Amino acid sequence: MLKKFAGKKDISRMFGVPIDTLNKDLSLMKKSAFFKGFIIKPSPRRVLISIEGYENFLRDQEMQRLKF
Repeated sequence: MLKKFAGKKDISRMFGVPIDTLNKDLSLMKKSAFFKGFIIKPSPRRVLISIEGYENFLRDQEMQRLKF
């Protein structure tokens, strides 16, 4: 079975992103009407992030940076 969601540590390792950068990215995702649905917070200390959703967010950031 393919994993759909992961915690911050797992996402950090998968994408080679420091936790501080991931936290900044998650703040931006939460502000976005489209990307906020890719974050699940079932309790105050637990955050689950869609692996595919985070990848799409990074690709979107790249496209914005390149002005496509």
